[in-house]
Amino acid sequence: MGSLLLGTLTGCNTDDSPEGREQETETGQQTTETEQQVTEPVRNVGVFLGSDESLVEWEKWFGRKVDYYSFALFHDTWADYRIDNWPLEVPIERLQDGREIVLSFEMFPPSQTEMTAVATGQHRAKYRQLASEMVDHGIGDAHIRFGWEFNGRWAADGAVGRPEIYTAAWRNVVSAMRGVDGAEFSFIWAPNIWRKQMAPTDAYPGDEWVTEIGLTMYDKGDYYPYPEQCDSNCVAERRRQTWQDILEGRQTYYGLNYWASFARNHGKPLVFPEYGVSSRTMQNAGGGDNPRFFEWFADWMSENSDVVAWHNIWGWVAGPHYLGPEELYETKEYTYMNDASEAFRQLFS
Repeated sequence: MGSLLLGTLTGCNTDDSPEGREQETETGQQTTETEQQVTEPVRNVGVFLGSDESLVEWEKWFGRKVDYYSFALFHDTWADYRIDNWPLEVPIERLQDGREIVLSFEMFPPSQTEMTAVATGQHRAKYRQLASEMVDHGIGDAHIRFGWEFNGRWAADGAVGRPEIYTAAWRNVVSAMRGVDGAEFSFIWAPNIWRKQMAPTDAYPGDEWVTEIGLTMYDKGDYYPYPEQCDSNCVAERRRQTWQDILEGRQTYYGLNYWASFARNHGKPLVFPEYGVSSRTMQNAGGGDNPRFFEWFADWMSENSDVVAWHNIWGWVAGPHYLGPEELYETKEYTYMNDASEAFRQLFS
């Protein structure tokens, strides 16, 4: 079921600040969330819930239908890529009603093949079959994210240590799927925002093979978890420092500003198919219930509205990044993030 979908997918981070809180701008003027003007690209919003049956109630809470709906496939065998085996709880026709579809899948099932086989074109028929079934079900214009976060060693279909093989495999997948009649897919090349274990641009397949530049980004960084005895000023400062790292890069310069320039230079929209905050406080910790993350991100997107196209919150209903009505949250393992949820709704609905 969809709510079980994300045991193998990753994501992180959150923050806290009350709805409508007054904030000090760089010019010293005070504004409230309700007074901020949000440009149209910022309002192109999507959600991943991992529970398709929860979408209608989530949208009631949000105040409108989302522009994008995101889900991911299992990847145990090639059979998982067949549309009749997708882990959906409702028909795809209902999910795409008034929404654009964002589909994530591993480049290949690692138990059945390897990247070199994809790179040499051995599985092109399987990708054509996937594309054909999507066209037949009315989602031939979906946004497709595969082989994402390839600059981390955790990705079975990653590019660390083999960027040439990765880019050859990427081109084979794209060319196979594009070759199906009626296919108008958008292909999202999607690194983790940080450098991680390689320079992500070393695995760029080329402009001909990429439609959108997409980032995984969470409110995470070297200033989390908070130390003991960290008061409200300490928390606020660590969140601010983390945001500065997100803007400019961590150990290296791969941050939001770098990627905005990269997308402009390549003539591609910049999108965020997976991002958010995290209530996880131990390993892979985030900033907690952090509304400031969304306030800062909204401002940044407005300033870069010439290149930012859409953003998709990663809100798995049983995970540490969930945003939405508390009654839909399916776990007690993590703390519900009320302030971040309200900030997200106020800013983007």
